[in-house]
Amino acid sequence: MKNLYLLLLIPFLGISQGIQFDNSTWNDLLKKAKSENKLIFVDAYTTWCGPCKAMAKNVFTNGEVAEFYNANFVNAKIDMEKGEGISIAKKYVVEAYPTYLFVDGNGEIVHRAIGYIESGSFIQLGKDATDPSKQLGSLINKFNRGERNSDFLLNLVKIASEAYDPNVSTYASAYFKTQKNLITKENIELILQTISDPNSEELKTLSKNEME
Repeated sequence: MKNLYLLLLIPFLGISQGIQFDNSTWNDLLKKAKSENKLIFVDAYTTWCGPCKAMAKNVFTNGEVAEFYNANFVNAKIDMEKGEGISIAKKYVVEAYPTYLFVDGNGEIVHRAIGYIESGSFIQLGKDATDPSKQLGSLINKFNRGERNSDFLLNLVKIASEAYDPNVSTYASAYFKTQKNLITKENIELILQTISDPNSEELKTLSKNEME
């Protein structure tokens, strides 16, 4: 009986039943993120997306996930096909669902990921989003400032590829320029995964090697 009473009281006691999503306008979310010195976590979803529904049911309701995200982010759940979601999807190039965006108070993308992610990995995603050594946005900024260390580039390529970043082929080409030998198992797999231009030097090298 006591357990029944507790369950009935949960909504009134404010006990978390999952990630607490803020339904404010995008501008208000940015202001809140800036004032609280937090990132905005955006669940970019659509109503027809199966994995989106599974995340909402299985992951966002997980106690550990909710505790971490509620403490560290301003959380927003936005339909990318309605209202402000349409312009947000365009601005941040959201083309697959679910996409998870981590945006700072200035509206700059810091990190992103795509697809169904289990609870433990989803918490790690949040941790990566606050770690400059793993934030996609931070790595891209270093790249744009001229960082071309081979290990750095490989890390950038892998993270950008997992996030379906539209510029991954640019980062990959820079990485391949640091390689004396493109014909290694890892490099071949990376070329096929990240390079789509048939006229690229990387694919030409693979084709030439196959003919030989």
